[in-house]
Amino acid sequence: MRWIDIILPEPKTSQEFDTLMDEAIYLNLEIDPIQQKHGLDSPQVLEQMGRVGRRLFKAISENDSRAFSPSKNPLGAPTPKIGIPQHDQLVGYHIVTDGPWASLPWTWMHNGLEFVLEKHPICTATVKSALPSLSNQRPWMTRCQRAEFLVDDHGDSDLFNTLQQLRPDELTQPEILFVPGHSDQKIRRLIFREAEAIENALGSGHLGQDLADLDFPKDAVTPGELKKLGINYQAIHFAGPTSEPAVTSDTQGQFWMNQLIDEVNTPADLDIEEAMGVEGEVLGVDPITSLLDAVGEKYDREGITENRVGSAGIARSDGAGQYSFDPPAKTSNNPWLLDDGPVEPESMAADGGVPPLVFSNSYRALPELGMRFTGAGASTFVGPVLPLFSRPARIYTGYLYNSLAEGWNAGAALWNASRKVRKELGREHPAWLSYGLRGYGSLSLQYL
Repeated sequence: MRWIDIILPEPKTSQEFDTLMDEAIYLNLEIDPIQQKHGLDSPQVLEQMGRVGRRLFKAISENDSRAFSPSKNPLGAPTPKIGIPQHDQLVGYHIVTDGPWASLPWTWMHNGLEFVLEKHPICTATVKSALPSLSNQRPWMTRCQRAEFLVDDHGDSDLFNTLQQLRPDELTQPEILFVPGHSDQKIRRLIFREAEAIENALGSGHLGQDLADLDFPKDAVTPGELKKLGINYQAIHFAGPTSEPAVTSDTQGQFWMNQLIDEVNTPADLDIEEAMGVEGEVLGVDPITSLLDAVGEKYDREGITENRVGSAGIARSDGAGQYSFDPPAKTSNNPWLLDDGPVEPESMAADGGVPPLVFSNSYRALPELGMRFTGAGASTFVGPVLPLFSRPARIYTGYLYNSLAEGWNAGAALWNASRKVRKELGREHPAWLSYGLRGYGSLSLQYL
């Protein structure tokens, strides 16, 4: 696939552009009270996403009428072909911006007829899609560029036939560190199921060789250990609560992690069912899966009953194009909460290193942590752009890693996962637009 670079103007250089972007910001802030009133997964959320997206699309297209046209806007950096036409024929949009607009939900761009993400991958970064010069490259970037020129003895250049050159037998298999960030006893089995979904997805590829292994720690991961471990892994997947911000009281030491593996295979379902007040086996669905989904959804819904202003604040409109903004009740930018305390991206960079790929499946991870992780050294960051329930979050995660296991680059994998989630949960369910990517969309597991 190829990327089109769309470079946004600097703030205060275009009054018309700034006005439209301010409108998008305020409309985006209204998502929070809509979710509080109607539910995290209500159709009203998708409607508001469309309003935000139309402002974003209008701002860019009125600033540059050629921005979204592959025939007029020069195609930017290419991504090596993997031999899957659906991936290789894609054209993606690489939004280049920094500052107040960088954390907006750019995957919501709507042209008035459809969300742009329906047909095109979208990512945002502070730099263009082209990889930096050799002197500033990370190892994955060098392998990515090298992959463009690989050909086997028969002249084939697709990933299936050239993977052995890209990944010789003596090369160590890249590893993804799974970091559980939620210790609540009621849902720790759900966290394990997220790891299981990732592991199954990674092993489902057609390449005859797994592109990465998932390392699931047997003991709790402390902040100090994570800072030291970060440089030893090629990717980190953080699994935390996605419907509510994590709070310090969630952590319960090593108890939950030490009991996790033991409890997964024990017949404790009736006890959980009785304690949580849920029951019911969905016909055609594994009873344990049904029960755990019910437990998780009950936990999610009970967790959002309180007034939740959080990091978003509340935006108000007078109906005549004028907006006012009630600031947030408290500062957010939620760090990762682990055993013994929080982990900040900046501290990881200072103490060891941030791996190229970071997937934070946690509350509002992209707007709150995306810029911080890429600023701390991550090449690509993936995460939710707004609160969502644990079940659709887990479904999205599985589809994304399934595409990565097929060799898709991160930008295309996110696009493919979005399409599959929309097909499974329905067009009006907002989960398919609930994730975004910051950094290089061209990163793939085979280059790690």
